Amino acid sequence: MFDPTGYRNNPYYLSTKQYRDSGNLSSRILIHQKFSTGQQAWNDFVLELAALKPNTRVLELGCGPASLWRSVLNRLGENNRIILTDISHGMVNEAANCLAWDRRFQFVCMDSMNVAFLPSAFDLVIANHMLYHVPDVAQVLQQVAKLLDQDGRFMAATNGPEHMVDLDVLLEKFSRKLDKGHAMSSNFNLLNGEKQLREFFATIELHLYSSDLWVTNAQLLTNYAYSTPLVKEQLGDDGKPEMTAFFQRRIDHYGGISIRKQTGVYLAKNPV
Repeated sequence: MFDPTGYRNNPYYLSTKQYRDSGNLSSRILIHQKFSTGQQAWNDFVLELAALKPNTRVLELGCGPASLWRSVLNRLGENNRIILTDISHGMVNEAANCLAWDRRFQFVCMDSMNVAFLPSAFDLVIANHMLYHVPDVAQVLQQVAKLLDQDGRFMAATNGPEHMVDLDVLLEKFSRKLDKGHAMSSNFNLLNGEKQLREFFATIELHLYSSDLWVTNAQLLTNYAYSTPLVKEQLGDDGKPEMTAFFQRRIDHYGGISIRKQTGVYLAKNPV
């Protein structure tokens, strides 16, 4: 039987399969960009919370293809220094290909379990929907706390346990093989994240992002589903046309597919 935990926290699988390049991640980002019902774009929400000052020194763990930064370049300070890291060589290369011209950015292929920077080197560390992928969350948080300056802040974005559960229900209706889809963020989510952060930070705020999905494109939703290990491993590519037809029938009947989201950002301060 498929065990999602074997894929969720396996560094080799994540760096060489799931996130070898930005293909899977881009399929997921695209759904949220095109079909979110929220009034504020996700990247704008994160940047507002980041509250970057002119000389802020930033480290992002698990940067992917630098999607967060590519959309907000004109709002960054001239003297911001931003180091983007990822365990995947492919992701780091894509980030560098997009932003290497910008002197504010540096790029490092690095496992977040073993950071390679001096203590107190950063004013802000960001982990954008990635902590639930690491084998040991506490080990990463301990290192982050040491990396931050005295007044530094840590931003950790994650999902709630019911995030996109409506899609999980639909996938289970499509195939009984897809009955373990809702486990991606269980290691660090909106319910258990504060307790884990509390060991390393004295002040913790949770900022919820208000948005759901109203999806009107069956093919893009299939692409999203197939970007996850569960669907890809259990069904194989042969199931794509049938899944797209399944989604299209619902869209034709209801006008779209409603998928509830649970997403937010922990903002942690005062390392202990």
